[in-house]
Amino acid sequence: MISLSEAHQQIGMLQTLTPAAVALEKALGLVCAEDTRAVSNCPTVDSSLKDGFAVVSADIVGASPMRPVTLSVVGALHAGDDTGGSEVIPGTAVRIMTGAPIPPGATAVLASEFSEVDGEKVIIRADARPGRNILFGGSDVQQGQVVLAKDEVLTPARLGLLSAAGLAEITCYPLPKIAIAATGSELVWPGEPIPPGKVAASNMITAAAELRRIGVAASTVLLRDNFDLLQEQFGRLVHDVDVLITCGGVLDGDKDLTMQAMEALGMKKIFHRVRMGPGKGACLGKIGGTVVFNLPGGPPSNHVALLLLALPGVRKLMGFADFLPPKLRVMMSETLTGPNGWTQLVYGKTRQEGDILFADPLFTRRRLEAMAVADILVEIPEGCNNVMAGDWAMAWLISPTFMNIFS
Repeated sequence: MISLSEAHQQIGMLQTLTPAAVALEKALGLVCAEDTRAVSNCPTVDSSLKDGFAVVSADIVGASPMRPVTLSVVGALHAGDDTGGSEVIPGTAVRIMTGAPIPPGATAVLASEFSEVDGEKVIIRADARPGRNILFGGSDVQQGQVVLAKDEVLTPARLGLLSAAGLAEITCYPLPKIAIAATGSELVWPGEPIPPGKVAASNMITAAAELRRIGVAASTVLLRDNFDLLQEQFGRLVHDVDVLITCGGVLDGDKDLTMQAMEALGMKKIFHRVRMGPGKGACLGKIGGTVVFNLPGGPPSNHVALLLLALPGVRKLMGFADFLPPKLRVMMSETLTGPNGWTQLVYGKTRQEGDILFADPLFTRRRLEAMAVADILVEIPEGCNNVMAGDWAMAWLISPTFMNIFS
């Protein structure tokens, strides 16, 4: 049995998935696997930042409402146009739209609101210094520059930057293929009638939803307590996925067959049992190249082990440098006690009072209700017997209020 921090160190040693080229429209939330360079300038040419007139700055020096300057309009340009035969020479102007290329000879763009069109003439009532309202080629992105560094997460704006830099795809760590297997003859599929003595496989639903929240889809399967069946099904699943998460059967009872089946398949254990509560029965291992998380069957134990062990493992495979949930400093509204020999986790709800974020423990709630309401897991660290009301404590953030799924 190892400590929670030691378990996290072992998870941090898992190898990321093999990088692959992914189209930008499918890369949101993934992690960049290498420094990525622009293949073109943005903009590719000098372009206008305003609707107005491309002019020679020297022509309109000192122009004002009291001293207007009149120029001849010799053409018009829109975004996407080729400058073609448009050219600005002293005494002339070209009508220009936002994003249109700057015609040869022009040194500035005068915004429309400072002008008045009069037939084929334009009356100018303000000046424009050289470079005014011009976005110069390569000013946003220069060809060859690093536009996204290795290990950065692909956010919407970063995807837009890559597109502007001329890229259609990016090399990143792919989404893992994951299967969740709930084990137990007492389980029924959610939505089916629940006879006496049976329970819905809620752990499986919770785990799949937590994975969706970090952008990963998972297949689900419900397996009965039969050693041969478990061995056959687990053996098939590990050949099809990068990660297998099991729910239940990790203790030492006669019916706890999950670990027996895993051992029969030759699973190499990385750790089994963690000094944490709930969730201490969790196991991490590998069968071939597949990472396996065996989680306890009790809902709070399953959920805590999922949040603090399995999901961090999935994020590590996805290339996230910060694969653990974020932590927050909170002030306790009530006293918490825990065993000295392990890390105790308590479901809690945060509330803000002035500059202080308080944590209200949910130990008076029923266990499934506490899981549903909580936005944090307050930590009583190993070696600490209690956290008194009014003391500061650390808490793992588990709510979508705090957890950006692509952070």
